[in-house]
Amino acid sequence: MTWLRRLVEELTAEESEYGIRTRTVNGELVRSKDEAKIADYFAKQGIAYEYEKPAKTNDLIFKETISRPDFYLSDYKIYVEYWGLFNARKIRTRNSYRRLMRYKKEEYRKNKHKLIELYPNNLDNLDAVFRARFKVVAGIDLPDPPNKMNKGAAVPIQPVKPSAGGLLFCRRCGASLPLDS
Repeated sequence: MTWLRRLVEELTAEESEYGIRTRTVNGELVRSKDEAKIADYFAKQGIAYEYEKPAKTNDLIFKETISRPDFYLSDYKIYVEYWGLFNARKIRTRNSYRRLMRYKKEEYRKNKHKLIELYPNNLDNLDAVFRARFKVVAGIDLPDPPNKMNKGAAVPIQPVKPSAGGLLFCRRCGASLPLDS
């Protein structure tokens, strides 16, 4: 696993290659603007997710961490990996990253984890791409967002959840809200 550790160090050291840490509309800090775009899409669609929740093996006794996928859709038991460095400029980084991708995909397959894969070129049409891949993996259509209503009707404000820093953010518009004591 030494190559895996080196790759992780290489990827975290190359901030300009991977991206800039960015806040989502829910106030969560993610590793890149692209991951924030995906997280914001999930929030807009009303899709509950956990960011970088460890994926574990299905061993009965000794469960090991496979990876820390970008997103876990807990309502559907589906992992979402965004392969942001698939087209990295540096050949060494790109080749190492693709080797890591193959390793992760094989681990998901061996452990029978459901996986949706997203690539940088998918972000321009994220809704259509995600819905199509969700249907294939989940076997059902992605439900419409909970606040999708008739035009002209009042739009309900969805419940808020505290971010890691203890701040509250509106799920609909991203505005910070005062904390009740």
